[in-house]
Amino acid sequence: MYLTAHRVEDPSTTRAGINAFHFSHGARSWDGPPPDGIPDDEPGTLVGERIEVTPGGNRVRSYLDVIAPDDTPWPEVRSALVAFVTHAAASPLPWCGLAGRCLFRVGLDAALADEWQREIADLYRSVLAVRLGG
Repeated sequence: MYLTAHRVEDPSTTRAGINAFHFSHGARSWDGPPPDGIPDDEPGTLVGERIEVTPGGNRVRSYLDVIAPDDTPWPEVRSALVAFVTHAAASPLPWCGLAGRCLFRVGLDAALADEWQREIADLYRSVLAVRLGG
């Protein structure tokens, strides 16, 4: 699965929100890093989305990418994210790294960096919601 949430802002209206997408990789599975090309060249099949701001031409203010085999139980993803963020927090943004069989990528613009915990929590809730189909 490839779950991604972006806090975006439409520059023409300053309307802001979080858009989230859920892609599936079907039967493909892995135990370490995702296979080459996932998700950048092969995002998978789009199976869900939550749109708050119409896509196209928006400024991305923050993002959270979660890449894991489709059959990964959510508690495994959640605990891997906590481990990843705990380790990455000592480094400057953007962050990218593997925790277990989950790959995470996080980026925030400078205006959001001081409230990074709240921002990651908002993005996390959006990827969870789109994964659950809501």
